[in-house]
Parts: sequence; structure tokens; C-alpha cells
Amino acid sequence: MPTVSNPGLLGTASSSPPIPRATDRIPELDGLRGIAIGLILILHFFQNTLNPQAGVVPRYLAAATRLTWSGVDLFFVLSGFLIGGILLDARTAPNYYRVFYARRLFRIVPIYIVFLAAYAVLVYVLPLVSHADLSWLLDHPQPWYAYASFTQNFWMATSGKIGTGALAVTWSLAVEEQFYLTLPLLVRVLPLSSLFRFLLAGIFAAPLVRTLLFYSIPGSSIAAYVLMPCRADALLLGVLAAILLRDPEWRERITRARLFFALAFPVLLLGIAYFTKAAWFVYSPLMVSVGLTWLPFFYFCVLLFALTQRESWLSAVLRNPALCWLGAIAYGVYLFHQTILGAVLSFLGSGAPLIARLQDLPVFALALAVTLLFARLSWIYFERPLVHLGHSWKYDNASAPSELCLSPRAESAGS
Repeated sequence: MPTVSNPGLLGTASSSPPIPRATDRIPELDGLRGIAIGLILILHFFQNTLNPQAGVVPRYLAAATRLTWSGVDLFFVLSGFLIGGILLDARTAPNYYRVFYARRLFRIVPIYIVFLAAYAVLVYVLPLVSHADLSWLLDHPQPWYAYASFTQNFWMATSGKIGTGALAVTWSLAVEEQFYLTLPLLVRVLPLSSLFRFLLAGIFAAPLVRTLLFYSIPGSSIAAYVLMPCRADALLLGVLAAILLRDPEWRERITRARLFFALAFPVLLLGIAYFTKAAWFVYSPLMVSVGLTWLPFFYFCVLLFALTQRESWLSAVLRNPALCWLGAIAYGVYLFHQTILGAVLSFLGSGAPLIARLQDLPVFALALAVTLLFARLSWIYFERPLVHLGHSWKYDNASAPSELCLSPRAESAGS
């Protein structure tokens, strides 16, 4: 653990912290995951549901939370960091591909199948037991085989519609699954210095691809948001962080970069404030061209800072037990929160996701409580045992050190 002297707003460290290994449980990452799913819950349980005619204070709160949809971008950065780290640590293992995809299968697919089955049941049951307006929740889904094959984002892009409310969140799963099909090969075959350059090229290319698509093809705004190449910058920033923190020289530089963080965070936060006020809509031209990279870069900086300045107030906040608890159940919460909200509203409310008066708040609070309880039980009794089963597959070189070096000379000397 780094020693600290005169810790201020950002904190200080005199030596670089231990390497974050893919097998470690890093509480700061759980905290960041908790923030990511917390932003999504604020979006769907408050920001998107508040009646525009509400009072002044609720309107200001709604305006301040306009960018809570960027919780998905934080998930992307974290996913790139964690998956990139796993692949980097195991890239020389003979059973590299087999173990990686076996573990991903056990982590992602079983609960996803349960989720799709629950939706299929709701399609038939809810209309029979409730006369509430369920069109936002159940109508206009993409073809079932799109969800089964994680290609729903392609259908959304071509149709120009995000689909039914219950299944709309799965576009980000499709993006991540498509990313998992490409990243393992790149990490395996590219020398580290070449992989580093590829990541930088991909990060700069993604906003160009989005902007070109947005302006060249009418009605392609959804495509620019949900297609994997358009969102690769957030994922690749996470992988870049995994590489930088495994290279001793870069890790030391980042640990000592107090001035960079002291300047970068205010600038990035000012940009976020501007986007919140003037370009918060996810399909606005400025957001498509700049904002969808600006926000992930902010999260990238937060991630690097939290993992290299472990004695800072930010890292302490991220280790908060409540945030870590929420982060542990984030996947189940993300999948089911809209469906559970719709089911509760169909029985106890009008069916429409709208907070029009104070009396509506208890219904949304109940839906949130049910969501968290369900996700916790799912994690304890269903997801976690499957994760442990997936980890019974071991990489043959699991004990290999995580140290990397981006220097081409050192890389060729070690080969």
C-alpha cells in the first residue's frame, strides 16, 4: 500500500500501488460498478419518469440527472478493464480461449436466459391480470432470435427503434458480447506495443465512425449509439487502463501524476456540466461526436486515479460497503429492473412509468426494493454458484506474473 504525506483533495502517494490482478477482488471496482448501476436506476426510476409539470425542485433534480444514462459507459470502461486484464494475464495460456469463453458463458448466459424466459411469461400473463397500459414495457420487441444471438443492437440500428422497454437494456450486452469475440484474438496475436497502438487507434476511430454514420445516413442516430464499433472507445479505454497499470513504468507515472489529475478532473467536470445543460440528449450531434467519448474518458481517469491513489477520499468512497454491495448485484439489477418496475406498476399503478404526484413515489420505491431483493437472491443462490463453477476452469499459467512492458525492446528481449 502506498504511503501518504499531506493528503489533500486528490490524495498523494509516494510509490506505485500493487498491480491489480484479474483474480483479485478490488473493492474500488465494486464501488464503481455500484455507481454505474445506481446511475441507471436513477435514470429509469426517476429521471425518465418525472412529470415535466412537476414543481421547480423536481425539475432541477431531473435536469441535474440528465446524464445518468452514462452509467452504461462506466460499465463499458469497467468491462474493458476487467476483461482486458484477464486476457492480458492469461494471454500465453495453452487453454486461453477455452477457459475465457467457458467463464463468460457461466457468468452471462444463464441469468440472461432466465431474464428472457421471464419476459416471455410476462407477455402472456400481464395482459390477463392487468388492464394497465403496458405498451411501453411489452410492445414492439425485436425478433426473438436477435435477443438469443446477442444481435439485437443490429436490429435496433436497422429499424431505428430501441424496442420494448423490458428488453431495451440488452443492447449493451450485445455490444459487450461482440467485443468479447474480437478482443481475445487481438490480445493473443498482437505484440503488446502493437496492441497498445491498436487501442489508441480504436479510441480515436470510434467517434469518427459515429459522426460519419450520424451525418451520412438519415435516421442513423440509434445506430451510432448501439453498434459496437461506435461504442468501442469506452471499452478500449478500459483495456488501455489494464495495460497501463500492468506496465511498471506507466503505473509509476500515473501514481505520481497528481498535477495531471488536479487539472484533468475540473476540465472534464466542466465539460460534463456543459453537456448536462446544452447537449444531454444521447442522439444530439455534439453528444454523438464528442460527448460519447468525453464521458468514458472521465470514467477512465476516475478508474486510474482510484486504483493508484488508494489513500484518497475517492477510493475511500468507492470502498463504501453499500456501493460494493450494489456493485456485486449489478448484473441482475440491470437486466430485471425495468421488467420488475413494469410488473409492479401494472398491479399497483396506472402501468405507465410516470411520477405525476407524491402518491406515485411509494410504488416506485416498492419496485426498487423488489428489484434489489430479487437481484440479491439471484446473486447468492443462482449467479454466484455458477460463477464459481465457471472458475473451476483454470488457465494453465494462472500463476504467471501480471507485469507487462510496453517497450518494444524489452518485449522482444523477453520473447
